Amino acid sequence: MKERINKIRQEPAKIRIGKNGITVGILQEIEVLLRREQIIKIKCLKVVPTESTKAIAHNIAKVTGSKILEIRGKTFILGKGI
Repeated sequence: MKERINKIRQEPAKIRIGKNGITVGILQEIEVLLRREQIIKIKCLKVVPTESTKAIAHNIAKVTGSKILEIRGKTFILGKGI
């Protein structure tokens, strides 16, 4: 699993969260990607305060039933069913 996380770190983020925050469309896309890929990388854009990234990650994990694998700055990795 560590190898998969290392691979995901090197790839660009699959989802970007901007000034609109967490929308229904973003949550639906995250759920689709988690079902298909099990581990995804999400990035909050510059307009989102760095302190908010942790709260956003926890909210998305709770709503999607996934697990936070890593938070680094404005980027976090979620996993589901692994």
